[in-house]
Amino acid sequence: MALRQARSLPLRQLALLSHAGGALPVCLEVAAAAAAGGGSAACLPCLPAAPAATLLWRLDSPLLRHLSSSAAVAASQAAEAAAAAAVPALPQYEQLQARAAAGSEPLALRPKEQTRFDALLRNFQLSGSVKDQALALYVNSKLYAEAVPKFREFLLAAMDSDLRAALLQLQPGEASQEALFPYFAQFVLERYMEDIKAYRDVVATVDLRKPHTWFPVARALQRRIIYHAGPTNSGKTYNALQAMRAAKSGVYCGPLRLLAMEVYDTCNAEGLYCNLITGQERREVPGAAHTACTVEMVNMQRRVDVAVIDEIQMIGDESRGWAWTRALMGVPANEVHLCGDGSAVPLVRRICEDMGEHFEVANYDRFTALSLEDEGLVGGYQSVQPGDCIVAFSRRDIYDIKQLIEQETKHRCCVVYGALPPETRRQQAKLFNEPDNAYRVLVASDAVGMGLNLNIRRIIFHTMAKREGGRKTVPVSVSMVKQIAGRAGRRSSQWPHGLATCRDPADVPRLQEALEVPLGQLTTPSAGLFPEFEHFEVFAGARPDAQYSDLLAAFEQEALLDSSYFFCRQDSVRAAAQLLGKLPLSVKDMFTFCMAPASATDLRLGAALLHFATKYSKGLPVPLDISVPDRVPRSTDELRHMEAAHQVVMLWLWLSYRFDQDTFPQREKVQALADRICLLLDKGLRRITRLSKSGVDVAEQPVRPELDRMFDSFSEELAELEAQRQAQLAAERGAKRAARREAREAARQARLAERLELAEGKLQERPAGEARGQAATEEGQQDARAGTAEVPAADAAPGSGEASGQSAAKAQRRKKRHKKEERQEEEQAEQPELVASKDQQEAHRPEQQRRRQRRRQQRNQQQAAKHPQQNQQEQQEEQQQAQPEAAEQQWERAPDSVRQEALAGQQAQQQRQRRQRSQREGPHVRRKEERQQQHVSDRPLAGGADEGRRRRSSSDAGVNGHVGSVAAGTADAATASTGGELTEGVTGWRRLIKTVFSRL
Repeated sequence: MALRQARSLPLRQLALLSHAGGALPVCLEVAAAAAAGGGSAACLPCLPAAPAATLLWRLDSPLLRHLSSSAAVAASQAAEAAAAAAVPALPQYEQLQARAAAGSEPLALRPKEQTRFDALLRNFQLSGSVKDQALALYVNSKLYAEAVPKFREFLLAAMDSDLRAALLQLQPGEASQEALFPYFAQFVLERYMEDIKAYRDVVATVDLRKPHTWFPVARALQRRIIYHAGPTNSGKTYNALQAMRAAKSGVYCGPLRLLAMEVYDTCNAEGLYCNLITGQERREVPGAAHTACTVEMVNMQRRVDVAVIDEIQMIGDESRGWAWTRALMGVPANEVHLCGDGSAVPLVRRICEDMGEHFEVANYDRFTALSLEDEGLVGGYQSVQPGDCIVAFSRRDIYDIKQLIEQETKHRCCVVYGALPPETRRQQAKLFNEPDNAYRVLVASDAVGMGLNLNIRRIIFHTMAKREGGRKTVPVSVSMVKQIAGRAGRRSSQWPHGLATCRDPADVPRLQEALEVPLGQLTTPSAGLFPEFEHFEVFAGARPDAQYSDLLAAFEQEALLDSSYFFCRQDSVRAAAQLLGKLPLSVKDMFTFCMAPASATDLRLGAALLHFATKYSKGLPVPLDISVPDRVPRSTDELRHMEAAHQVVMLWLWLSYRFDQDTFPQREKVQALADRICLLLDKGLRRITRLSKSGVDVAEQPVRPELDRMFDSFSEELAELEAQRQAQLAAERGAKRAARREAREAARQARLAERLELAEGKLQERPAGEARGQAATEEGQQDARAGTAEVPAADAAPGSGEASGQSAAKAQRRKKRHKKEERQEEEQAEQPELVASKDQQEAHRPEQQRRRQRRRQQRNQQQAAKHPQQNQQEQQEEQQQAQPEAAEQQWERAPDSVRQEALAGQQAQQQRQRRQRSQREGPHVRRKEERQQQHVSDRPLAGGADEGRRRRSSSDAGVNGHVGSVAAGTADAATASTGGELTEGVTGWRRLIKTVFSRL
């Protein structure tokens, strides 16, 4: 926000701002009096000029309040600076206001004066410092964009000779902005008072920088905060609970309903009356002064002696961290005991300093040793032993491992994971802890890390990665690894020494690295926050027509947070807001339904929430109309159906405790249904164990129809959500395809840009080549004038070129390759920008390809050496065909024009360049350029020669150019190096003639 830039404002601007801000409380008082008396805000009296030392305005503006200590000094320095700058004095605002209200004809400005006035106001409107000062008076950007044009109209309506003279003396800049801002401030305070008051309330609502001020009851106490820091199995939670039991009243705040139930049972078993309060259950014991609850359900109004907040490091959880922050700051207790690892100690210390409360730390060490098995799980799951706990991170893996162990070994397995009801998890844990039964192996998810006291000998990680956000796989965090592995080796169990390992030996180094990280290196940098309903209610009141999901996004965007806090993610809340957005619900009812424990990924829970909210919005009773058959599950899919039914029941119970009983009737009956589902789940797990022992694949058993019909009352909502999901998936697939197309198009454009750059680079190199070609042309012209006609005879001498060492089979392969390359050249002619790229690829081919090319040349030479007579005969035939044609063409070309001689010199230069490149890149590049040159030389000559002569003359341009280049040098050296290339040039000409006639 721009309010954070207060420190950077000049002193003079601050003084003017404080002077203008002094009118704000007066306007508020006058507006309130006018509203009470039935008057109008438009009839406000003239605003008096308030001194900078006024106390009221310091309470209205955060920026002015921040600078209140230096306001008087700033005002005096600003006055001195204004006098030194000799800024022209503007008329009093009251005079301008009276003239504008009189309705008289204003003074018109000349065109030049109008232009200067517009420039002055434009500079004022675009100034960042002016916007900051306006924001300090609660003039936000939207109101600012509306008020500045109105202020311009006000100045024009109040224009007289004095105002015009003063404005025309101002120059666009800081001085004019400081001169105009007091008038603008009084203008907006007079015209837009209601908007300013509304925005001031919104700013106060989204200001979350001091959340400890939300809890006045706790702030009235001088609390003592004690942090019990230590690893798992260190006794920290036991000592904190002992302090709560010893107090006259207390409250335990746990992260799970399972932990709250365990504390509730333990306290009542010891004779200490204790209540149980969770989101889905209330068990009140008469005369109880102690309460066990989940952390979200702690009462902020009931004062107690001792409060225990378990797993305090979860204050940094991205979804639920707000509950721990709220409990830490708001629980009204004389002593607050925090239990957890030491990662959150620095953060809690800072929060306690902000609250002004006493803070101390009690450190604990682990009772038992924890060792690492470096070799992993030797023998696989067939070698598991009693007391082992396999930790997997998906429900499917849990049941696959359970079935494998039960079919391959004599052991039976208990299971613990988050989707199971807390009662079922407690029953499974009790079954595992009993030493005299066959259930001696536990297969669990990361839910085993907290909430249960288990007699575990060894923790075995099935994998060191877990899925988050659908298909995304991430490594298991270090803190989670340490907490899960620490469950092994409980002090009071038969396994005092704990072990930890992995199924895959490749994962053991990752486990070892996590266990070796000291607890002091783990840090929780910030605490989660989420607004109370009172904040959101005021914020929503300023936007009555906005959708609830849009309100959530806008609140998060505009919220002001300190660096010690972050805004918690509420994906399920947003999903519920989008789901229920069309229902006619009040803000409070919508807030309650959206905070309900309904997963955004489970269609059945979403359909149930929509069904309940729809009935409630129509004013109808909301009974739980699902029928759970008395059928024990016999497969993992049927277990999943039972788990979903229990979650729907818990959702209904959660809502029933937040609305009246007439709307959600028969709560006791629904609670009995939840207990029956837990019993069926417990029996189903035992039945699945028996089926696995008998060799039945429990994952392949079909779901019985009566279990499928449990959710028929939500069939319409299920169909609607399924259609929405399919549409969303189709949109996501379309977006992915569009993104891939854009990526391919961007890559194609990048390749084209690269080829264009290469082509431009070759064009830049062309002038140097043309200069060398011009020199060779001049040499050829001199040779032609001197009548050097004996060169063809020299060319006819036996050469030592490449053609002399090739066999007949290679010649056939070369012809086929030439035809293929000619077709490629035709395609390149349609796209000339591709040539540069291919040439570059050939010029930068890897060294491995070059070695293969050299080995291929060596093999060809060896094959040619085996058939010397055949190669010599082929060479003599080609030379005999080339001799008369070359002599005739040289004779006919000798009296031609200078243009032909220039072409010959250019051809000679290109021949030399091709020979130099062929030595570096290979013979195929030289042949390719020769064919390209054949196309270039196949041009009609000037004059009236017939078509055949033009073909012969153009085809032998390369020969003549080469002859000219050779004649310019030493004749003896040229004679030995020309014959093979001349023969290949003539052969290429014949091939070109055949191609042309075949096309014609």
